[in-house]
Amino acid sequence: MAQTFGAVPDKGLRDDLGNALTQSVDEFKALLDTNHVWDFEKATSRDVYWDLQAIQFQRQEKRTMMNLGRIQMFLDGMDGLQDALEELEPSKAASIMAYVWGPMRFLLKVTTVNDKAFDEILEVYQRLGLDIPPLEEYKQFFADSLDARRCLLHLYRDVLEFHRLAYKLFSLRTLWTRLHRATWRDLESTFAHLASSIALHAEFIRTHGRRVHHDRLPLLRAVDSGFAAPPPSPPPPRPPPPGSGPGPGPADHDFRRGYQQYEVAYATSWRQFRQREIDRKREQKTRILKWIAAPNKTETLHDSFVRKRGLCPDSGRWLYKRYDAVSNWMREDPPRDSTLWVHGPRGMGKTILASLVVTRLRELIREGRVVPPGAQVGYFYCQEGDQDMATYLGILRSLLHQFVSAADEVMAPDPTDHGDDGDVESNNTSRTKNNNNNNNATILPLCADKITNSGGSSLSSPEAALPLLEAFFDINPRQYLVVDGLDECAAPAEVQQAVAFLEAQVTRCEDVSQGSLRVLFVSAASADVRRVMAKHGVPGEGGREVPLDVKNNAQDIRGYVRKRLEPAELAKANRRFNLTEANVQVIEDQVAVQSEGVFLYAELAMEYLVKQMTKRELLEKVKPGMLPDQLSTMYDTLLGTLKDNLTQLSPEHWAKAKLLLGWLVCAHRPLKWHEIQAILAFDPDHDAVDFDLRMIRTENVSDFLGSLVQVLPGDNIRLIHSTAKRHLVNTEHINDQSVQCDLAILCLRYLSLRCFAAPDYTEAERREHILQGYFSFQDYAASQWYKHIDSVITSCRDVFLLPVPAAVTAAAPSSPSSIYTHHLLLASTSHPATTTTTTIAQHLRRDHYVAAFTSALDRFTSAYDQDLEPSASPPHPDLPLDSIAAYSGLPFYRSLHRLWKHILAHQRRPVEDRNKIGIPRLDAALALHRAAIETTVRPSTAAAVGADTIELYYGPNLYKCHRTLCVFFHRGFDARLDRDAHQARHDRPYRCPLDACDYAPFGFSSNKDKDRHVRNYHAELSDAPSAFLQMSRRVEPAKFRCNMCPKTFTRNINLKGHERSHFGERPYACSSCGKAFARLNDCRRHERIHMRRG
Repeated sequence: MAQTFGAVPDKGLRDDLGNALTQSVDEFKALLDTNHVWDFEKATSRDVYWDLQAIQFQRQEKRTMMNLGRIQMFLDGMDGLQDALEELEPSKAASIMAYVWGPMRFLLKVTTVNDKAFDEILEVYQRLGLDIPPLEEYKQFFADSLDARRCLLHLYRDVLEFHRLAYKLFSLRTLWTRLHRATWRDLESTFAHLASSIALHAEFIRTHGRRVHHDRLPLLRAVDSGFAAPPPSPPPPRPPPPGSGPGPGPADHDFRRGYQQYEVAYATSWRQFRQREIDRKREQKTRILKWIAAPNKTETLHDSFVRKRGLCPDSGRWLYKRYDAVSNWMREDPPRDSTLWVHGPRGMGKTILASLVVTRLRELIREGRVVPPGAQVGYFYCQEGDQDMATYLGILRSLLHQFVSAADEVMAPDPTDHGDDGDVESNNTSRTKNNNNNNNATILPLCADKITNSGGSSLSSPEAALPLLEAFFDINPRQYLVVDGLDECAAPAEVQQAVAFLEAQVTRCEDVSQGSLRVLFVSAASADVRRVMAKHGVPGEGGREVPLDVKNNAQDIRGYVRKRLEPAELAKANRRFNLTEANVQVIEDQVAVQSEGVFLYAELAMEYLVKQMTKRELLEKVKPGMLPDQLSTMYDTLLGTLKDNLTQLSPEHWAKAKLLLGWLVCAHRPLKWHEIQAILAFDPDHDAVDFDLRMIRTENVSDFLGSLVQVLPGDNIRLIHSTAKRHLVNTEHINDQSVQCDLAILCLRYLSLRCFAAPDYTEAERREHILQGYFSFQDYAASQWYKHIDSVITSCRDVFLLPVPAAVTAAAPSSPSSIYTHHLLLASTSHPATTTTTTIAQHLRRDHYVAAFTSALDRFTSAYDQDLEPSASPPHPDLPLDSIAAYSGLPFYRSLHRLWKHILAHQRRPVEDRNKIGIPRLDAALALHRAAIETTVRPSTAAAVGADTIELYYGPNLYKCHRTLCVFFHRGFDARLDRDAHQARHDRPYRCPLDACDYAPFGFSSNKDKDRHVRNYHAELSDAPSAFLQMSRRVEPAKFRCNMCPKTFTRNINLKGHERSHFGERPYACSSCGKAFARLNDCRRHERIHMRRG
């Protein structure tokens, strides 16, 4: 909530104070609720005093007095302002001042129910009123001087600005109770600036007002701390003294210089404050986004879907034209249903339809006719296999990230900027336009407060996100949420939590305003999703369930096929088929018929067709019966085409493509492109990493992996569709169990390199290896190796264990290492008719994996022997031995059993220990490698050979978090300061809320320690009302002087009591014991002692 009504003098109104003040009032009125305008415009100072009297009486009854006298100086100042205005603008003064008295009444009435809020309102009124001079004493000064009237205008606008900020908060009905503490703290800098600005006006008035009115003495005022009755009506204005001129004459250079200095100081202070606020808000927003720690994948995916729709921008619009439920949900107010579930079969293009809904809603918001301009759209696309994009927390994070990113604070214009022609109307129009923006910035202080009080370096639990999202839902007039792909969530529990929370929020918002929050779920109708939807009453009557018919895609598919066959589109694939209209029609018909409404099939079919080398081959492929008849068959066909094309280049090309596709399918977190390059660069036969010779030298990955993958900005690679993973692992080309074994072996071999395990590894070697890319794969291998071991044990038995006939088992040798050779030889001699080439290949493959896995395990356990659980140590009672017992006859069983014990023991330790790799030597090596990378290279640093850069080997973010369970362990930061601040919140997560505090950079290890610090050192920031402070007063001079000593007194009765002490007079005697006193109050105090004893 930043300043809007700064010092913006208007050339056209400089000679008319009334019009300038009225214009400020009109700007303020435009921000008010219509119900409050009428209340405000009738308000008077008398109403404020009556309200204060009533509040004081109520608090006396409840014994909750709040030192109401703090507001007296502000009331006196505003009474003086009204007195001055009634002489200058007698016809407008009451209506102008009504917008001071009206907001005061509103704020006092609203906040009196909350002691902390009421206390802080009084505190700010005290700060603002502290320096306001008795303006009624300077009425002649204002009448004589145009410059003095401008000062009066500035003061009024500053008061109006405070009321604007406070009204914006406390007019939020029940929401203000949640926002008050954080927002008021966030506004502290604004209140301080307003107080200093008013002090500047007061200084100018006092300094130069006395020059004009040197013959007048200031009127002394006594400030009462109570409100027994409203003040009397002000006396009629005095006529100006005879002979008063229009203002200071040209010769009065001191006055003109003083005014110019004042105007410059005022404009400069506002301009500097505005810039400080812009910088502070920008830093606050950046800090919040870093804490949310949501990857930019959601926005990146949406942009990619929008680009994909760009080929046929009108496709998919049938969704809201043919389905009334969707159209009603988007446009009507109120809608028939605020929650919809749209579902259809996999591959029909539901995600593209979801992105279309998001785009269309944004168009409606910009048009501002059907949907209010302040509405917002949030969205999320679940992605199977990506922990960032397949969990309940991931959904909450992404929505929060979007809302915070959309926050656009309206800042004050530069006080010296009057528009191109000096017309304030242009500034007003600009303000009005900006006020149509969303209200998300109002919630940012609450987010910042949550960071301070929640602990942790990033948003790590749904509980921390829920109250923030609720506030965002409440602050805007309408909110649309589109959540796609619930069927791709990591577990049914994630679906349950997401649907339960969003449905509960819709129900809660419906009680306030029907249709203010609308949620659209888009997914396949899997059993898990349908069960969750049924639990929350989404399917059933009322049209909340919208099943899609794939036939609606028919015309869109035909349009898509025709677009892909246009010469310009074919040229992008480097093809010129010279197709006739008849050819195009045949292809269109065949693809449309074969796809059966599944848009994914049509897309893959066109990718397959346009890769044909000749027109004849293309037309052959679209003859009846030639196109694959199912989506799974189409994946096989595309893989076969990719294999043929790459094999023509060399067998190694196809081998590498299979490796890359397998890694994308089986990795335990999405791999970055530079990590895939690192795997390729690692040569396990020679224990070396060679990016220069082994990395793929291609700019376009899709040229290498075909249409099955999609390359997104930020080094991200994903499969074209979630169905691709399921089909790829079931093809003859990719075996997911074998790939899991390969990745486990790879991680173990890589982490056994000299650079990690050797105690005599030198700094010179490390510097050389950095430039060669040796440590590019360390983030993945160090944090995921144990997961691949787990996958091998639980999911890869078929790789190592073949069903062995009973006769062979009986004759098998005792040595486990030769069981496979024995089985193969026996089968080939005893059963020649049943022994096939396939069986031999299977046995050879299993022998290979047994040997490779045994070697990798032995090297790893040998390298870290001292850091692992001893072999002889008893197993943990909870160790699931059944999972590993099947491998007991294999040569690697002993090493695997030892490593498995170590992994499970590590996983059962506290989270602080689980955030480490669990092998001290490996932990230390990783820390040294990272420290060397941070200090010796930058992303633009040249690598060891050629034109390669460090960014090509390690990615753009070189500063990583040290906690393995944190997403920034591999995502990293591009600046050391950001990383250090992130890690500091891991170690001491609870920060002092006052940034200027010496403890703020260090934080506290517990919330209890932080709260104790705040209570002891920053009591004003605690939730309790502030202690009663003696109110600052205008002190009267002590004019009663003692004739016998230098003491002086403000009251004559005090002087008389003092003089009696000089003469020993004690006229007041105690009625109980007779003891005499010089002062009556001393006697009464003594008598109360007798009363208590009695």
